[in-house]
Amino acid sequence: MKFLRDKSLRQIGLYLLLLIAVLFIAEYFILRHKINTLDEVEQKLDFTRSTQLSSQQISLLVQRFRPQDTTTAVDIQARLVHQDAQLEVLGNGGRISRTDVILKPLARLPRISYDNLMRYWNQYKETVTTLLPVRKAVETTAATPAPAPVMTDDTTQTDSTQAAVVTPEPVAAVGTPAFVQPDPAVAAEARLRQESLAITLAHWYDNLFNDLEDEVARDKRAVENWVTIIILFNIALLAALYYCFDRFVLRTIRRLTETSARHEQVYNLPSNELGKLAGQINETLESLKDATDFVTAIGKGDLSMDYRDSLDNGYNRGKNKLADSLIDMQVKLKDLNEEERRRQWANEGLTKFVDILRSSSDNIRVLGDQIIASLVQYTRSNQGGLYILNDDDEHDVHLELVSLFAYDIKKHESRRIKPGEGLLGQTFLEKDTNYYTSFPDEYVRITSGLGDANPRAILIVPLKIDTKVYGIVELASFHEYQPHEIAFVERLGETIASTIASVQSAQKNKHLIEQFQQQTEEMRAQEEEMRQNMEELQATQEEIARKEQGYIARIQSLEEERKGLVSPAEALEQAARTFRAREADYEKTIESLKTTVAQKPVRSDDWQVAEEVEKTFRVNLEALRITQEELDRKG
Repeated sequence: MKFLRDKSLRQIGLYLLLLIAVLFIAEYFILRHKINTLDEVEQKLDFTRSTQLSSQQISLLVQRFRPQDTTTAVDIQARLVHQDAQLEVLGNGGRISRTDVILKPLARLPRISYDNLMRYWNQYKETVTTLLPVRKAVETTAATPAPAPVMTDDTTQTDSTQAAVVTPEPVAAVGTPAFVQPDPAVAAEARLRQESLAITLAHWYDNLFNDLEDEVARDKRAVENWVTIIILFNIALLAALYYCFDRFVLRTIRRLTETSARHEQVYNLPSNELGKLAGQINETLESLKDATDFVTAIGKGDLSMDYRDSLDNGYNRGKNKLADSLIDMQVKLKDLNEEERRRQWANEGLTKFVDILRSSSDNIRVLGDQIIASLVQYTRSNQGGLYILNDDDEHDVHLELVSLFAYDIKKHESRRIKPGEGLLGQTFLEKDTNYYTSFPDEYVRITSGLGDANPRAILIVPLKIDTKVYGIVELASFHEYQPHEIAFVERLGETIASTIASVQSAQKNKHLIEQFQQQTEEMRAQEEEMRQNMEELQATQEEIARKEQGYIARIQSLEEERKGLVSPAEALEQAARTFRAREADYEKTIESLKTTVAQKPVRSDDWQVAEEVEKTFRVNLEALRITQEELDRKG
């Protein structure tokens, strides 16, 4: 087993196939040999029957033989010779005449019967020869003995084959042969002896048949035994192969299955395909364990675990697809977490600045300080400035620095930037974000108590709504800004621009309200003044009416005095002077009221009152003129 332990299953299979092939070939040759042996014995048995038949034919010819029958004598003699040859082939083996069948020598047990048969056959042959006449050649004779009878042997049949007896054909004799007849007494004795020997030969033929049949039976049993042995051996071999297959293959597979189901590794396996499979399973289980630990760490939120350093030092990308997928998943989760962190950072920043802008002061500078201080801190910048567009004077449009913040300290600095002037002015005109990592050394300096230095990055973002720019945010930092930070400042810029627009609008509205309130107070004062003037006008009107009555009474009095004591001319002259003075006063008062009302009109009712007063004055003036004319006429 140690030899097979380090062999692959393919090699073991080849060895087994080779072994089975060798065994099958050996079994085939064994069976083939046994079957051939059985066939040979059966051929011997058939050939023995054929020789017995030939012997019986010789006995029959001998019985029919007559001393004068020379032809039969020649035939018997030829048959004896042929029978000798056949018995020689039967006993010692050889090729059967006129066939391709070659017999082997007889076995030991049939050989005994054969030897006895040959002993009696020789005696029988001598006895028969004694009965036959002896031929003496007087002249040259061309007679040839008849050929041996042809023995047909069908090895595929189990029955005895009949031997074909061929009568010898005489050849034309050169001369007539002479035969010497045996002594009659000797012939009679020989004939009796021949009959006895024929019976003995038949007996030994039967013994030889029995021995050969026993040998055939033994060979058949041997073939059957070998077939049984081969079948049992093959069954045992298959059982052994199944046991080995179960012991070294199926049991190992079951062991791998059980350990794999428990997620346990298996060791001490042979270095064959199963060992390699076990190694692969161990690697897979190890990979699954590493993957489980890796996924568990990811599930706990630890995305910083390095698969190679923490779990598998021999990891190479492309070798472990599962690890590749998990690492790709970790990278994607990192990206998603980073994106979520950036989104959350931006949302928190927007929420923070919305709260700042919502609770902002109406003072644009105070609001700018809060915005730029929070923005510098939130973006981890080192310095920042907020510029607001000042377009109050259309001839002097400029960006005004309202807030400067650096190192958590507010800087007080005044700066005015014209549109198109420097990077800020260009950003204002372009209305788009500009991000610089290279710029003049003296463009901006970040100062602190320890000194000053040039920043590595400058971010300039316009504060705009649609295409209207309300200001500029400038941030400077010693580190470069990330894209999400730039996007955040851009989004925040719209909110800041909206807030600045709201604050500026609120300031303008406040100024207008204050102006309106001031105008309202002034109009209230004017209204009070008008009311007083109206009261004065009313009092004046009453005074005029009263004086008019007095004038009328005075005129009447003067008329009476003119009739009495006073000179009419003097009285009229005095009244005329009085009327002229009053008329001049009335005209001045009317003009003064017109001027006052025209400068600051308050309500439509004031105009109506003023018109009524003017109308009253004019009626009084007209009355004075009429009175004066009447006085002049009378005078």
